[in-house]
Amino acid sequence: MKLYQRVIGYYRPYLGTICFSLILMVIGANFNLLKYWPIQWVIDHVLTAGAGGRIDYDSFSFTAGQGAVLAAVAIVVIYLLAGLLAFWRNYVSIEVGLKALLQLRTQLYSYLQYLPLHFHDRRRSGDSTFRVAYDSQAIQTFFNRGFDAIVGSVITLLMTFIYMVSMDAVLAFYSLLILPPLWLTIYFFSGRVRRQTTALQQEESDVLARASEGLTSIRIVHAFGQEEYEVREFVREARESYAASLSLTVTNAISSLAVSAVMALGLALVLYVATLHIMEHRLTVGQLTLFIAYVNMLYQPLEQLSYTAWALEGAAAGMQRVFEILDAEDAVPEKAGAKPMPRARGEIAFENVAFAYEAEHPILRGISLEVKPGQTVALVGGTGAGKTTLLSLVPRFYDPNAGRVLIDGGDVRDATKKSLRANISVVLQDTLLLSGTVLENIAYGRPKATRAEIQVAAEAAQAHEFIQKLPRGYDTEVGERGVRLSGGQKQRIGLARAFLKDAPILLLDEPTSALDLETEAEIMGTLHSLMKRYTTLIVTHRLSTIHHVDCIHVLENGRVVESGTGPDLLTRNGVYARLWNAATQERTTAS
Repeated sequence: MKLYQRVIGYYRPYLGTICFSLILMVIGANFNLLKYWPIQWVIDHVLTAGAGGRIDYDSFSFTAGQGAVLAAVAIVVIYLLAGLLAFWRNYVSIEVGLKALLQLRTQLYSYLQYLPLHFHDRRRSGDSTFRVAYDSQAIQTFFNRGFDAIVGSVITLLMTFIYMVSMDAVLAFYSLLILPPLWLTIYFFSGRVRRQTTALQQEESDVLARASEGLTSIRIVHAFGQEEYEVREFVREARESYAASLSLTVTNAISSLAVSAVMALGLALVLYVATLHIMEHRLTVGQLTLFIAYVNMLYQPLEQLSYTAWALEGAAAGMQRVFEILDAEDAVPEKAGAKPMPRARGEIAFENVAFAYEAEHPILRGISLEVKPGQTVALVGGTGAGKTTLLSLVPRFYDPNAGRVLIDGGDVRDATKKSLRANISVVLQDTLLLSGTVLENIAYGRPKATRAEIQVAAEAAQAHEFIQKLPRGYDTEVGERGVRLSGGQKQRIGLARAFLKDAPILLLDEPTSALDLETEAEIMGTLHSLMKRYTTLIVTHRLSTIHHVDCIHVLENGRVVESGTGPDLLTRNGVYARLWNAATQERTTAS
């Protein structure tokens, strides 16, 4: 029930439009009931009068031929008006459903955007995409095939039954004897439909996730010759989806057959009793024809209600998957009373910070260090030491499990996330580009930047020269995830993006990892001059690029084990010296 209440909430803004739709529904139901009156009138009056006979109807008198023409015209007019009303009502109904779908999709996608990396780290992006694109459509099903169908069926049922009672109350009663077996049939199949629909949607989500994963990673698939493996895995997922779909189809077919059988029994009973009434002269042949038409009109919404029940079960399965996202806890919540952070001076401090992605596997253990405004501080250490994780705590990609991260003496959790991140420029280890032009990607952090400012940032990142050589320069499309650019080109665009933002804090995570040594030297020269304007935290394995920065913190097993300048750390002959010697030997071997 709570699920249905939440769904109704999305339709409250459109109550006026829904009421208008109901009025059209009532008028349309009346016209649908009138469709069969000309047929009954022809049977009881025109055919009885015979060829050349006359019909006296109240104060009117006309020939049988004229009566047939009037009946034919009446049918055309009634069907035309009923069709126009149905079109109008369907349009209004579909528009309301689409508006609710737009609202839900917008809310769902927005929430996914703001959910922290903790959430996305544990999910396949294809599954989240499926919920936004497909599961969300269940809210439209709730209205168009749920509420709208139920109300329409009830109105048709009531009005049809009233007409039937006015003709023959006993027959009308017999026509309702199918209600108990029909309800039992619906109840029996509804739970099965929901379970099988949930299973099918999960399988379909897995198919989309597998296809998305395989296609976005097509280069590594080709590089390792794993095309057959990817196809095999996709076929496995597709077969599971096929099996789930087939099971649901069989259930739907059997349930439809069961409903049809119940309907047939009801119609047979009505026909038998009606025949007795005709022989007793309680009904005319024309009235029998009209009554049977009404029985069909009565049973059609009853049958529709059974399908509606199963459609709602399927929609409920989809909405449960949507609400799973909307009910997901924000592990990095906006603090109540958080205030916008002004432009920072750039002082950063970590106070006894501990962090773990999983409680049993701690990544950071009691980290305490300070970065003064304008300083450049490097974080180095072996793979898995916690360098990138520590960097990610500054913009609140994650929150520490213990301790505090401070900027200018204030806990970062006391500031709004938007204002906090406005003070930080980030260059990630894997530079991600969005579909669009080079210009749009550089300006992503500052969309209102002028073309001249974008070019200055590109020049600072040593990117301007290669951009000019692209087919359309800055207006060249980079392709999905920057597929049309080399790794080094993407990284330089990432640097340009950070420079253009001009935030007081600069976080660099392996900023030159995809560059050759010559380009790295050029960019590091630019970086060193630019870093003097910012407080910079840099993570790198290339120790030669940070050997002379203001301070180096060496991490091992989630702890700071050494701190100092590069030359000073070498004299201690500790972890940094070991890493330095290993890097020097690697460079010597490579040369």
